[in-house]
Amino acid sequence: MNIPEAMAHLYGYPFFLTASGTDKSHGVLAEFVMPCANSPAMLMVSVRKGMALSPLIRDSRMFTVAAVDGIALAHARRMDQMIIDQVDSFMGISVEHTPTGIPVLAGSLAWFECELSRHIDIDADCELYAGIVRAAHMDETYQAQLEGEDNSLTELLMDLTPTGVG
Repeated sequence: MNIPEAMAHLYGYPFFLTASGTDKSHGVLAEFVMPCANSPAMLMVSVRKGMALSPLIRDSRMFTVAAVDGIALAHARRMDQMIIDQVDSFMGISVEHTPTGIPVLAGSLAWFECELSRHIDIDADCELYAGIVRAAHMDETYQAQLEGEDNSLTELLMDLTPTGVG
């Protein structure tokens, strides 16, 4: 199965975009997430303009997109409304970290760590980030639930994950 077909199975989940800088980490809910290239594997993420996350992505050149539900979604909704005036928005919340150290909400179904390729400021209420997928991971419990059902998310992660990661 190709990446766009596999991504089609993820549209039912909210996505949480996270990034870290030298002294701050933050996250916001993404408006839209979709694949935008196969080689290299790339994702396009749309977020509302003016979010505090923009300078973190610009400076670090990395971001992570995570499919969330349950407790992780509740934390994502709370953080989406925060202004980052503190050192770390993730303080007191259970997180995992990507290979480059970007925090991801614990309990996320899957995440994709991306290197920023392009930032596109469109004449609309959202801005776009295109990223090359450098690492990906799927929650083991969620992966077990998919076995015997539709395993397109597993195939997507296998397609996107460089050898030895995730």
